[in-house]
Amino acid sequence: MNFNTATMSPILTIAIPTYDRPSAIQKQIRRLLPQLDERVRLVVFDNQSQPPVSSHFTADELEKFTLIRNVANVGADANIARCFEYCDTKWLWTLSDDDFIREDAIEFLLKILNEKSDTVFLNFCKGTSFTTIGFSDLAKEFKSLIVFSSSFTMSSCIYNMKQLQPSLQYYYSSLSSMMGTIIMVLKYLQKNDHAKTEFIGDSLIEHYNDQVGWDYRKYIPRTRLFLEAFYDRKYRKSYNRSLFLGCHLTNYWLISNNRNQNKVSNIDRWRLLWLSLKNQGIFNAIRYSPKTIIRVVLKLLSESILNKKTS
Repeated sequence: MNFNTATMSPILTIAIPTYDRPSAIQKQIRRLLPQLDERVRLVVFDNQSQPPVSSHFTADELEKFTLIRNVANVGADANIARCFEYCDTKWLWTLSDDDFIREDAIEFLLKILNEKSDTVFLNFCKGTSFTTIGFSDLAKEFKSLIVFSSSFTMSSCIYNMKQLQPSLQYYYSSLSSMMGTIIMVLKYLQKNDHAKTEFIGDSLIEHYNDQVGWDYRKYIPRTRLFLEAFYDRKYRKSYNRSLFLGCHLTNYWLISNNRNQNKVSNIDRWRLLWLSLKNQGIFNAIRYSPKTIIRVVLKLLSESILNKKTS
């Protein structure tokens, strides 16, 4: 474990969970190092990569950031959670090893953090800018697929851990949902109705990896955990057209676009569509997202016909 020596207390932790992507982590770190100053702590969580992450850097480079190597491969979800557990600065930026940052990313981010010091959650969602106060405001914005999906996109999110730390338990209890981070934020907002979130129509990333590394066949069934985390009979109708809608639209988008490293079979996509319809409720699907459903069905039908012709 290596610790950077700072002349003043850092305000921002940039935490990168990584596993067996040597070229990506090397490129990302070498983009970050020239941008670091005493306000920023860089921490890398090596989830038992072989060879170790440390072998890809010089001794001089290793002195400039903190490297924590897990004693065992704890899985991707738990490795990301460690970023939150070990954060002891006000702000936390969780950064993917293969979403390569802009050359001015840290300078730009620090300026934003200075201006938004009272905000609990920042999301850099390109093309979308708004501010919300409290839970209900953010829940309304979640009817958008873009807003919902970006709210737990790792490299887009900045957390005010000084305020959010008491709600960290909600993240851990929802870890298997793959959306534990935004559940944590929403649970905090439910208890702190004057808390502010900001969505900023810019990006800290120069290049996102086009390949989806995680498997949406695992993600879609787990979205049920997000729905259950906020299920309330009193607010069920309003949530169906706000808080939950973006979740369902994201599932339909994933099924339609099939952006996996390993393509999902047509049969599995039909099964996932049926599961998504059941989770949303057939009546709610017809009422709130009919055009989306029709597009997904037509896409799957056309691909089924094409597959039969080529087989």
